[in-house]
Amino acid sequence: MDNLLNLRRYHRPVLLKETLDLLQLEPHLVVVDATFGFGGHGFEMAKRVDPGILIGFEKDPETYRIVVSSLPPITNIRLLNMGYERMDEGLLKVGLLSVDRVLFDLGISSFSLEGTGRGFTFRRDEPLDLRFNPNEGIPAYEFLNRASEREIEEVLRRYGEERRSRRIAREIVKSRPIRTTGDLAAIVDRIYPPQMRTKAKARVWQALRIYINDELNNLRRGLALALKHLKVGGILAVISFHSLEDRAVKTLREYPFVRALTRKPIVPSEEEIAQNPRSRSAKLRAYMKTAEVDVPSLLADERFANPFPRPRRRGRPRRRRRG
Repeated sequence: MDNLLNLRRYHRPVLLKETLDLLQLEPHLVVVDATFGFGGHGFEMAKRVDPGILIGFEKDPETYRIVVSSLPPITNIRLLNMGYERMDEGLLKVGLLSVDRVLFDLGISSFSLEGTGRGFTFRRDEPLDLRFNPNEGIPAYEFLNRASEREIEEVLRRYGEERRSRRIAREIVKSRPIRTTGDLAAIVDRIYPPQMRTKAKARVWQALRIYINDELNNLRRGLALALKHLKVGGILAVISFHSLEDRAVKTLREYPFVRALTRKPIVPSEEEIAQNPRSRSAKLRAYMKTAEVDVPSLLADERFANPFPRPRRRGRPRRRRRG
C-alpha cells in the first residue's frame, strides 16, 4: 500500500469526483482506464467496481514498469503496456469482448513532464525526444533536422495553432542541427518578446508532441474501439486538455448511437485550479452508448473525431437580374 501511495506524487487526478460521479461505478463492473498513468483515476475506479475488473492501458514503458512493480500480488487491476489505439488487442489479451465503462484522461503526468528526460518540458535542457514510448517512431529532433521548412510550418500551425509557425520553421531550418529542448526554446525566444515566450513555447511543444505521437489519429481510433467494446448502456468519459482534443470528442454528439450526458463540458472549480494549476484547461465530456456501432464505417467517416473545421461549401452564384 505504501508503494501505491508513493505513486500519487507523480500525478494528481483532475476532476476526480466529477468523473467518478459521471461514470456511475458499482461493484462487479468491468471498466477500462485507457490512460492509466500512475493511477490517479484508475485506483479509485478499481476500488469502486471490486470485485469487478479494471483494465488499464499505459503506453510509456517506464511508467508501466513503476506501476506494475507497485501493485499488490492480489489486485483487480490488469495493466497492459500498450496505447489505447490497440484496445482490440489488449482486451483480447485479457479475454474480454465487452466492458461497462471507459475513461480517457488525455493529460500528461508530472512524471512525463519532469522525470523521463525526454524533453516534454521546455523548462530544462534535455534531449528533444517527445515520444511517449521511446521504442516507437522517431524523436522530435530527428523530425526537425530532416523535415522541410514547409512540413515543420504545417505541423506547428495545424497542431499548435501557432500564428508565427512560418517564421519559427524558417529559424529551425537555419539553426540545424536541433538536439535539445534548449536549442528549440532559444529559437522561440528570438522570435517572441519575453511576456509571450512561455505560451508560444507551450504551443510549439504541443504541436510537436501531437505530431510525433500521432495523438489525434490514435485518439480517433481509441474512441472508435471504446464505442465498439462498450455495452449498450455503458458510459464513455473523456478529459481533454486542449481545444483540438475537445473538438474531436465533441463530434460524438452528432451520432445516433450515443447520448451526451454533459450538455457542456465540466471544468475544474476555482478551488481545484488553485490546488492544481495544471487542471485549469481540463474539460470533461461523457456519453452513454445507446446502440451498437459499425466501427469500419465510423472510421471511414471523415467527420468522426475530426477537430479541424470543414471548409464551407460555396453557394451557387447569384443570377443577375435582367433589366
